[in-house]
Amino acid sequence: MSMIKNVNNIEKFFLKNGYIKFKIKKEIIDFLRKKIIFYTKEISGLKKVNLEKFHDYYEIEKLNNLRIKLYDKINSDKSFNKKIFESSSEYIDLMVGSELCNGNLNLSIQYPHDKTSILSMHTDFFSGESIFQVNLWLPFVNVKKTSSMFIINPEKSINLLKKIKESKKFTMSNIFKDNKKDIKWLNIRFGEGMLFTPNCLHGNVMNIEETTRWSINVRFKNLYSPYSKIKENEKKIGSFYNLYTPKIITQFNLKHSFDEIIT
Repeated sequence: MSMIKNVNNIEKFFLKNGYIKFKIKKEIIDFLRKKIIFYTKEISGLKKVNLEKFHDYYEIEKLNNLRIKLYDKINSDKSFNKKIFESSSEYIDLMVGSELCNGNLNLSIQYPHDKTSILSMHTDFFSGESIFQVNLWLPFVNVKKTSSMFIINPEKSINLLKKIKESKKFTMSNIFKDNKKDIKWLNIRFGEGMLFTPNCLHGNVMNIEETTRWSINVRFKNLYSPYSKIKENEKKIGSFYNLYTPKIITQFNLKHSFDEIIT
């Protein structure tokens, strides 16, 4: 049974806005941040690491190589992955259930005024991902305005996506310029996390704040919720999603193909 308070309020808010924010236990978020700093020191050779001011002393030309190596480190670290899940397990269960699959942990490091780290407005199902997934987003510093991300609520997103489908005149770039009043910038403090539906239009812009943004995102979906219907789409179990918390009977039937006999 969930220990989350105000489940009905959370449900109503998510259905209306497409996201929820929540607090993470201090010992968990501290563990994760310390791991990020430890691996950053190990890879960069730096003796001290200040995540917020990292852009002041680490060359941007080296940043992508650092990010790739950090990506490999955190995805191979089972304790790190476990803590990421523990940070929001009750909320994930509330959103998509307890029998889960997940994608790899994605790491973003966005320097102020870095034009190469922009993720323009998009929706994930355009690239063949399931519409039944949620994204967990964890920043390791305080984020606000352009150092954060934005989202457009479900109702408005659907209307805009219909216009894109009906006319080539409606592009993501035009939508961003013409619908700024509908864009919600998500201000999140260190120690908070967010779950959001990537079906809604979302993205980021060039960071013009004074701090470097460090964040991790990972996708979760129920093992048996529908996948993309795009023909020959490869974003399935084993190629994109990984088994995370399958039940015993699920493991049994994945191993033994009784369905081949039935059909």
